[in-house]
Amino acid sequence: SLFVFLISVTIFAQEYNNATTVTDTFHVNFNNEYYLSAVAIIPHSESVKLNKRILNPDEYNLSLQKGKISLDTKLNFRLIDTLFVTYQTFRLSLQKEFKRRSLIVRYDSALRDTVRIAQIESSSFTSDAIFGQNIQKSGSIVRGFTVGTNKDFTLESGLRLQLSGRLSDDIEIVAALTDENTPIQPEGNTETLDELDKVFIEVRHPNVIGTFGDYDYAESIGEFGKVNRKLQGLKGEFLFEDINAVGAIAGSRGKFTSNQFNGEEGNQGPYRLFGANNENNIIIIAGSERIFIDGEQMKRGENNDYTIEYANAEITFTPNRLITSATRITVDFEYSDRQYQRNFFAGNVKSKLFDDRLKISVGFFQESDDKNNPVDISIRDNERAILEAAGDDRNKAVISGARLAQPDSLGQIRGLYERIDTTINGESFTYYYYNPGSDSAIYNVGFTYVGVGQGDYLKRGLGNYEFIGIGQGNYLPIIFLPLPSSVQLANIVVEGTPFKNLNIKLELAGSNWDRNTFSSIDDSDNFGYARNIQVTLEPSEVAIGKLNFGKIGLSFKDRYIQEKFTAIDRVDEIEFNRHYNITDSEKYNEELREIGITILPVDNLNIYSQYGMLKRGERFSSDRFLSKVRLTNPESINLTYNIDFVNSSSSGFSTNWIKQDGNAFYKYGVIKPGFKFIHENREDYDSRDSLLTSSLRYLEYTPYFELINWAGFNFLSEYSIREESFPLNGVIQKQSDVNTSNFRISYSGLKEFNTSLNFTLRNKKFTEDFKKLGYLDSETILIRSQSRFNLFDRFLDGDLFYEVSTQKSARQEKVFVKVEKGNGNYIYLGDLNNNGIKDENEFEPAIFDGEYILVTVPTDELFPVIDLKTSTRWKADFARILNGNSFIETILKPVSTETFWRIEENSKETDTKKIYLLNFSSFLNDSTTIRGANLFQQDVFIFKNRNDLSFRFRFTQRKNLNQFAGGTERGLFKERGIRVRFQMVEEISNQTEYKNIIDNNSAPVTSNRSRRVIINDLSSDFSYRPERNLEIGFVIRVAENKDEFPEVPTIINENAQTLRMNLNFSGRGRLRVEFERNELVANNTSNPIPFEITKGRLIGKNYFWRVNFDYRIAGNLQTTLGYDGRLQGAGKIVHTMRAEARAYF
Repeated sequence: SLFVFLISVTIFAQEYNNATTVTDTFHVNFNNEYYLSAVAIIPHSESVKLNKRILNPDEYNLSLQKGKISLDTKLNFRLIDTLFVTYQTFRLSLQKEFKRRSLIVRYDSALRDTVRIAQIESSSFTSDAIFGQNIQKSGSIVRGFTVGTNKDFTLESGLRLQLSGRLSDDIEIVAALTDENTPIQPEGNTETLDELDKVFIEVRHPNVIGTFGDYDYAESIGEFGKVNRKLQGLKGEFLFEDINAVGAIAGSRGKFTSNQFNGEEGNQGPYRLFGANNENNIIIIAGSERIFIDGEQMKRGENNDYTIEYANAEITFTPNRLITSATRITVDFEYSDRQYQRNFFAGNVKSKLFDDRLKISVGFFQESDDKNNPVDISIRDNERAILEAAGDDRNKAVISGARLAQPDSLGQIRGLYERIDTTINGESFTYYYYNPGSDSAIYNVGFTYVGVGQGDYLKRGLGNYEFIGIGQGNYLPIIFLPLPSSVQLANIVVEGTPFKNLNIKLELAGSNWDRNTFSSIDDSDNFGYARNIQVTLEPSEVAIGKLNFGKIGLSFKDRYIQEKFTAIDRVDEIEFNRHYNITDSEKYNEELREIGITILPVDNLNIYSQYGMLKRGERFSSDRFLSKVRLTNPESINLTYNIDFVNSSSSGFSTNWIKQDGNAFYKYGVIKPGFKFIHENREDYDSRDSLLTSSLRYLEYTPYFELINWAGFNFLSEYSIREESFPLNGVIQKQSDVNTSNFRISYSGLKEFNTSLNFTLRNKKFTEDFKKLGYLDSETILIRSQSRFNLFDRFLDGDLFYEVSTQKSARQEKVFVKVEKGNGNYIYLGDLNNNGIKDENEFEPAIFDGEYILVTVPTDELFPVIDLKTSTRWKADFARILNGNSFIETILKPVSTETFWRIEENSKETDTKKIYLLNFSSFLNDSTTIRGANLFQQDVFIFKNRNDLSFRFRFTQRKNLNQFAGGTERGLFKERGIRVRFQMVEEISNQTEYKNIIDNNSAPVTSNRSRRVIINDLSSDFSYRPERNLEIGFVIRVAENKDEFPEVPTIINENAQTLRMNLNFSGRGRLRVEFERNELVANNTSNPIPFEITKGRLIGKNYFWRVNFDYRIAGNLQTTLGYDGRLQGAGKIVHTMRAEARAYF
């Protein structure tokens, strides 16, 4: 209905712009009924003429519903008369009737009589006939059900539909519809995101744009009315001549906040993001992030600047972007904390007057938490009273995280923590000790992250927090009750151009920020205001007599922001705090004045100077002097130079800070040599004129050489030298020398070969004085290389990938998450050790009826590591280069090979050369490897593409090591096998395969994952095809499985037989029936049997039968029917049935 409403609003908003005039001509007939050709007739627009006489409305009868007109019987008309009906109608792609078939009468020569037949219309009853051929459609609709012995009846449905195109000449529609809701966040490793659950309808008209569903709201009204949100709701935009109005009513998917921090030397990430109140358990709204390094915005993607884990709120920078201790990182993003539903309302109007010389914009925005609609929390009455009494102070809305555990079914109280009363520094103190299973553990305790060094506990694992001393940790046993907030902002902007090149902009804004809508306490400071005045004189010619000074431009800005004013989004530019040396986040009354002058003496030279004055309350003031020089000439010398001086004072402290940078290069054809430098000198003094530790000085200069697109070859070489100085004993002293080499090479001149290489090596060496303070030399290496090749007429085809970077990494912790029965991979065996915790050894893998899935989450403790990923793939086909008939060529011609090798290593190894130079003796090391894997696979084919006889020889080896929070796991998997395919006769073929498998895994004692398995497996598959559409198969399989890990090895002999039938229905469908008998005979049933041996089957006889039927009823309608049954051991028969119908658009 909403879809129809949007279309209707759009149609009527056209007034008569979308109307057309139609004239229908009829010969008068005996029935006196005349059907009009159009569908949507505009009432009272008709004009009716009989011959040349215009009829009055009472001389005819017009039915708009039936589209029919008839003449009044009192009117004198004849059969030779002609009736003309002229009217207006909307241009819609609708017909008066839609039909698949028509009943016609024709003469049948065989029967010598007339017959009635149903003839298929050429324009069938299709979506094209309904919507018109201008609408592009794709998608599907699914309906189905699942029912079984161990599964209740479940109805399944799904809709995915994409529409785009024109409904008429002026109406355009774009829609993405689905009724599926996936909790899966898109992967943040690509430049563009695939948002699978984004649903919206957008209808466009030159005067109206309506959007319903998921949409991005981006609006910028002046300096204070900037909003960028991802919303779910309704948005309307109306355009009429010089007036533009936008309204939005929606639910906000997250909250906006910004994180600012410096990078770490030798750490490309991950860097954790935090919420507005320092929350660390947040989810980033996918695609909402804007990441800046040193003021420059970054691009997402493995081939660009960074990747992001939205669910973990972590960003990692790629080798394309070097991160150091001097890197300034700013991240603006929206996040979800799952506390309250959030509502968003916005409305704005923009108008242009006097030939665009005057512009007026008015905006209103409101974003608020719905305090009566919590999401993943519940507010009890006593907690509501705490919130009402807390006012705006978050620290008053706190409750204890400790709760007495509830008695179990036997009346016993089993918690996870003991309460310990002790004395610290002569004062009584209580803390909680994690000791599940203890009789004294009667408490369950919730902890909250409060910041590094602000708490008393450290997180050791999921639910495991350890007391390490007052003020020594990051967590406290408290729970912050979430304060629902509401922000309203309104602003008006008046912008005028009274004279050519002169622009005046005035802005006034007011905000109302209620930090706690549960409470009226502290509401007196909710309202604040801000104003901004800007005057800009664009560069204009200035001459005195014959003396031409070139172009000169001026700018002036006067801004005031009250300390109580709150914007909804970012107001200042990214580096604003750095420009004026703002070091705290407290709010004060802020006054900013800036005046600038632009001088263009010649076309290629631009000189800009600015003076700025910032005052924040009575405590802080800053004066800034900025100058920029730009000399640009695309074919010769280019020069840029910036100098920025800031003098600031704050509560007795003063700062003199000068920043300079420059870049000069000369471009000659494809050659571009250059030189650039960066220099800073910051001196901070206290009231006694003593130098503070925040002072610094550094100088970095970089010569470089670039070769641009020379026969497909690009090359960049940079070498930078940096000297850093910091205060020591009250005097600025040299701290370190830093040398950085950077090379970028790419080649794409041949279609048979392309490659790219990014290489960065950074060495930082500290002076002896600073080494005594604990500073250590560091080395950062970043390499990313990709190559693809296709040589010798595809004889050799492959690729090579290599990437290495220094990062910080955490051990992973295994977490079992409960899901719907049948959708998991594990079953829970119960609390076997009665400790009240679901330990890892209490879960068992399962193929059927699993209720848990295994996920890994990072722990809090991070280690400096070097991360390596490399892989290569090679394919060789000797038939591509061998054409002769010699003995050696005859032997090699049928041979082809495939080689794949992948290595991953995340290591704490301090000698990083051992890793990036592939010293394999240092890989998969118990003491240094956090996680690593080494996979090698070699296939050799003989007569690969022949049906009558072919061979495949395979060797696979996989080694892996993972340091989990619960201990280290090391695995080894080897497979050696041979596969033979041959055609016995034309109707009968066989595939026989033998595999020797070694599957070893070493795991902690608390886990049941340890094994040393040897498998010998032989299978033979016979296929009989008496007809092209019928195949009957029979598989015989025998295997010996031996686990040597127990003291008495477990040996399981397996024999299996499978009978199948496949029947194809001429490209319209397929029926597959399969029956399998599988028997496992064990010499010892007292030992734990690894899942890798049984694969979910029971010792004894197992029977499985399956029926699958797929049939395409029509070109766009597919049906599927499936039935599975199983009988395992002495258990009962389990039936499962699935049915599905899928229609494609």
